[in-house]
Order: sequence, then structure tokens, then C-alpha cells
Amino acid sequence: MIHFEELLERRKKGSLKIYLGYAAGVGKTFAMLEEAHRLKTRGFDVVIGYLETHDRAETLSQVRELEIVPRRFHTTGDRSYEDMNLATIIKRNPQIALIDELAHTNAPGMKHEKRYEDVLEILDNGINVISTLNVQHLESVGDKITAVTGVEIRERLPDFVLQRADQIVTVDVSIEELRERLRTGKIYKPDQAEQALRRFFTQANLSALRETALKEAAGDQIRKIEEQALLSAEATSLTNETVMVALSSDPNNAPFLIRNGTKLAAQVSSKCFVVYVQRKHEQPTVIDSAIQRKLQNNLALARKLGAEIITIRSDKIAEALVNFAQENNVRHAVFGKSRLSPFRERLRGSVLLDFIHDSVGVEVHIVPIFERSSEDDR
Repeated sequence: MIHFEELLERRKKGSLKIYLGYAAGVGKTFAMLEEAHRLKTRGFDVVIGYLETHDRAETLSQVRELEIVPRRFHTTGDRSYEDMNLATIIKRNPQIALIDELAHTNAPGMKHEKRYEDVLEILDNGINVISTLNVQHLESVGDKITAVTGVEIRERLPDFVLQRADQIVTVDVSIEELRERLRTGKIYKPDQAEQALRRFFTQANLSALRETALKEAAGDQIRKIEEQALLSAEATSLTNETVMVALSSDPNNAPFLIRNGTKLAAQVSSKCFVVYVQRKHEQPTVIDSAIQRKLQNNLALARKLGAEIITIRSDKIAEALVNFAQENNVRHAVFGKSRLSPFRERLRGSVLLDFIHDSVGVEVHIVPIFERSSEDDR
């Protein structure tokens, strides 16, 4: 939960509004432009910081008299690029800047690697931003969407950026309406549209994406209520469901485990701790270098997703986790599924079984092994 001091500090910065969709073509950019015209009519100073029309006639028609900040053109090696002109937007200092496609990766040679980093700098300069985002680009759901759709989601956005938003608006259309837009060429050219209908824009894929987008928006509403102090202190304490992810030094499914934990924390609008219990043989001076590198990559991912990293030095892993859970009001504990059979697990002993036996009032979530190396993580 955001503390009062942070809310006061945020007032000095710009506000962020995100139009969230479940797929290309649902109308996020169109809705953003519609709002821009309403704001301009009411006397606000609105500019287009960056707009991606994809040559869609409906989107192009909405630009009309809105001021467009010229893009930045630059050359790296023998290639030329154009992208958003961060410095010019800040110098122009409008009240509101429209910046499309928040998860975009910038061209080489830009100040920041990702567009969301540009947006954060613009917000720090007191400029309000309205942006767009498709749900599959959220870091915590990217792997799930890849598993469901078979399409690798390469452009990822840390969840803390969505949590930073002051307002999230879901742009939703029915699946059949979206597929009809594809068929009639309103999203892609006819040859691209036919391929998209067979691959990414299937009924099953779009159903999963739409459900995910609606869940994200619902979780955001709960978080906003808490931030605005509309819940009493007693009610807030009852709804505080801190999440703990138990991380070992070398789990194959660590990225999937961490994403599940941070996603659960976002859904219950609470803090997420990633807790690593470091045994004596895992200290930096003696641990295998490959395992150490993998561990550091996993902890870096946890930070990127907004989790708080806790390292506890102890050879009694279950006991350390139980004590931490009790001291930090943990209500959800996330563990990876053991590779051992149930019989061998009981025979050799299990951190998970010991934790379940000794913890009180903690709901345990067991995540199945998801074979993906943390070194492949993006």
C-alpha cells in the first residue's frame, strides 16, 4: 500500500492515466484521442507526444487539430531511426502529453531503453501523461500469455509502472466485434489480418487476454480505494494480505514463481516479499558461480516486478520462513512444487511440509515447475 508521504510527493509530479486493452484494435488510441479533444475543449494544454496510428483511418481521423510534438530523428551507424522526442516534450511543458504504446522499446541511441522510462521522466517534470497499453506486455503475465497463445511476448513492462498509474481505463469490445474489425481491414491489411485470425486472434486466445485485462482493472480499483483512504484503518488491516515468495538458490521455475507471487500481491493490493534463506554453503564466498549468477538474475527480476527482497541467513529454512511470515503479517506463501515424489519428500524432509505444519493463518500456494531458465528471461 502507498504511504501518505508518497501520495504527497506524487502531487508534485504529473498524473498518469492508462487506457488498458486486451489486444491490438480494441480502440485504446482512439479513446485516448477522444479524451484529448474533450480536455482541449475545456481549455487544457494538450499535445501529442507520440502517436502510433498504424495507418488506421479511424485513428487518423481523430488527430484533427491536436498539436503534435515533432519526433526525434537520429542515425546510428548506417541506420536511421525516429522516436519520441523526450527533451522537446519536457521543454514544451504542456499540461498533458499523449504518449502511445507504453511498453515500446526505444530505438538505439535514445536516452532510455524503454518508453515507460521516458514517461516516468516526463511525470517527474510535472507533466501529466495519458498512455496506452495491452495487458500481455505486463511482466507478470507475459509468460502466461506466451504459454496460452504460443506467441513470445518480447516487449515487457514492469508491473510497478501500472501500479504508478493514477487511473486505469479498460477499453473493452466483444471478441466477435474485434475479429470482425480484423476481417474488414480496420486493424491490419487483409493478408496480415487473415494470418492474425488464424494465429494470435483466435477465440481462445482473445478470451484469455480479455479475462486477464479485466482482472487487472479490477485489482487496480481495490488499490485505488485503499490509497485514497476510503477504507477505515480496521478494514485496511483486515484486507492486508501480504504475500511471501519462498525462493531457493537454484530453482528452475524461479521467474514463474516470482511472477505468480507478485501477480497475487497485485490482485490483493498488498506488498510482496521475495524471501531467500541463505544457508552456510550458499554464502557468496563458497556458492557455485553459475548458481550465484542465476540467483542474482532471479532477485533482479523480483525487484523489477516491485517485490521487496529479504535475505535471511539460516540453515533452518522452514523455521526462518515461519518466523518471517508471523512477524510480517504474511497471509499468502508461494512455494515451487518439489521434484521429489510425495514418498521421498516425506522420507527426506520438506521445507514446504514443515512450513505448512508450523505456520498459522497462512494460505499456501504451490506453483508447478515451469521449465524456463531465468537467464532467458526478458
